Amino acid sequence: MSKKLRPSWLTCERCESVQIEVTTERGNDEWLYSGDQAKCLDCGATGMIEADGENAWFEVDEEQKDVQLH
Repeated sequence: MSKKLRPSWLTCERCESVQIEVTTERGNDEWLYSGDQAKCLDCGATGMIEADGENAWFEVDEEQKDVQLH
């Protein structure tokens, strides 16, 4: 069963907001998994969580990285 989280330490690489909502099956507020879906609640960017075993970050979908924010 998936759950929605808003980890306070995660930031959007597009607008630098900390308002990221993550949908995860196994994660919690301190541990996220590669492939978890994520969305910035400020700029609307979507993407996935990438993790390397020690760190996790929000990777915005490639086609959204170059979009200008107004």
